Amino acid sequence: MITKGGTLKPLILAGVIGICVVHSSPAQNSPDELPSNLRLNGAETVRAFGAGGEAARLSTLTILQDGKNVALATAIDPEGHLLTKSSELEPDAPLSAVSPSGEKLQPIILGRDPANDLALLKIPPGKAVPVDWGNPDLLIQGNWVAAMTYTADSLMIGVISATRREIKRRPGVLGVTLDPNDDPDELGVAIDGFGPNSPAQKKGMQSGDLIIRVQDKDIKSRRELADAISQFDPMDDVDIKILRGEEGIPFTVTLNYKSNVFDMLDRNQRMSGKTSRRKAGFSDVLQHELPLTPQAMGGPLVNLQGQTIGINIARADRVTTFALPATLANRVAGQLKSAADKASQ
Repeated sequence: MITKGGTLKPLILAGVIGICVVHSSPAQNSPDELPSNLRLNGAETVRAFGAGGEAARLSTLTILQDGKNVALATAIDPEGHLLTKSSELEPDAPLSAVSPSGEKLQPIILGRDPANDLALLKIPPGKAVPVDWGNPDLLIQGNWVAAMTYTADSLMIGVISATRREIKRRPGVLGVTLDPNDDPDELGVAIDGFGPNSPAQKKGMQSGDLIIRVQDKDIKSRRELADAISQFDPMDDVDIKILRGEEGIPFTVTLNYKSNVFDMLDRNQRMSGKTSRRKAGFSDVLQHELPLTPQAMGGPLVNLQGQTIGINIARADRVTTFALPATLANRVAGQLKSAADKASQ
């Protein structure tokens, strides 16, 4: 591939098990190492994904905001339309993209589909190769798949690891534990403690604060508080009013997933690194085991033939990444294009 500086750089392929760079020189096997020809990222695997890996690279762009990689995008047609993960794009931050050749571009957002967390972008035509859509209905567990890492200069390989299905919505959480001795006749529920990654604590709430209002609803019990918060999704901003002594203090808290807030107590979760800002509430997903970072969402998921059978949409946990099936992503893209065309008339 061509780097940003214009020099040629080989495409790197990395396996899910024992991820490492594949070098052109022969590997040195110590007595306790698996022979290189038997590794997941060995010569046979590299050879099998040669065409597919190059297809993925030529159709993948890196999306940046404030100079930081936030997502990948997939080129879907010759007109320069791209699909990417919507929730990773901050609404007010400048947006840029890096093409497969290293050229810096200024995409525009044509539309968003909140239900599937997709955004449609537009760049000048000819800057990336449109994907060759494959049929996700033919996939079964164990099928090989691959996707670009968030830097879009290396390929990860793995397999479809679960059956295609719906991922139900999960409500957001404040990340607080509550005093069990609430009085339903009195206004307010006391905060007893916080989860290790609590959005409420990050905003400045303290143990002993009384939560007296969520949005416009007065709170008198733990049940009322739970019901009020459960109406909102992770990453939603919720207005909370607390009573601290005699002072009423307003907060706006961005809710998070329960797993992000409380499961950080679990060692496996801590080892997993960050997960996607949105990772649930999808009507139809493919599940695979590629340990992609949240910044790699929005890129194509390809099969051995280099066909795009999905768009990576959420890093859910240490061993789970979700992709929207190609048929669904293509349908959403068509709807967003039509809406953008009508809006421009």
